[in-house]
Amino acid sequence: MASKSAFPLIKGRKMRVTRLDGCGNPMYGAGSSAVTDGFVSVAATAQVTEATAIEVTNANGKICARDPGSPEFNGYSLVVTFCDVQPCIFEMMTGQPPVVDASGATVGFKMNSSIDQSAQAFALEIWAGVPGVACDVAGGGSYGYILFPYISSGTIGDFTVENAAINFAVNGAMTKDGNNWGAGPYKPVPGADGSTPTQLPELLDGDDHLYVVYTPINPPDATDGCVELVALPPIKITGVTAGAPGSFLPKNATLPATLVALKADTVVGDAGTHKPTTAWTTGQNVKLVTGTAFWNGTTWTTGMAP
Repeated sequence: MASKSAFPLIKGRKMRVTRLDGCGNPMYGAGSSAVTDGFVSVAATAQVTEATAIEVTNANGKICARDPGSPEFNGYSLVVTFCDVQPCIFEMMTGQPPVVDASGATVGFKMNSSIDQSAQAFALEIWAGVPGVACDVAGGGSYGYILFPYISSGTIGDFTVENAAINFAVNGAMTKDGNNWGAGPYKPVPGADGSTPTQLPELLDGDDHLYVVYTPINPPDATDGCVELVALPPIKITGVTAGAPGSFLPKNATLPATLVALKADTVVGDAGTHKPTTAWTTGQNVKLVTGTAFWNGTTWTTGMAP
């Protein structure tokens, strides 16, 4: 039987697309989230800059120095193939304007060469099956949760109209550095009790391109088109640890937006109940939504400790 620390993944059960702005932030509001099982495949191809080996030979023709170099990971290019026509999902994934009817309902899609696709992005979550792992949450299941937190918009690729199914695919989409997913706007994993759905247990690093974990929490039901994305309540800060960088506790706590917000926090702020007790040392800091800060012994100050 497979274990939760080593689990096989089979098939794709559900997929969720979330609208992001050009900086990788979830865009809360109407029409910013959709769940579907109407997809055929999601193909992720790693984009890697191959290593350049350096060799130096001596006067006798023998190698006297060699460095094989290291490959550099740049992200994943994605091709998502659908068996259902999903106009609002295509709009989120391509940045193209949707086709709407007289009532304002989205009824189709198009591709327009004048659209600047760099201003939009999306996140993609996929639930895969995990065979051989017993369900340990009543009414739950066993799933592999796959997240691409920041993807540039793609295009509707080649398709053929013939006496067969017409499958549309979004291709040319590429994962990017600098995501602002944080702990995420959803609750796809269990909390400390092992069964209550909660947000991710840690904030994603801005350069994370892929996140894969086991979860016993069932995927969401398919939506009827794109629905409203509602912001979850902030995860309160309970403490802070110095480091280079340091971190707030718990690991998925909502970051203070600015230095002003940090200084005013009732737990770790300038007058907080669990503020640091000693000045931070050279290079130590914590990340804020905007900028960084360090504790100088009496107050929070912008930047890194000198």
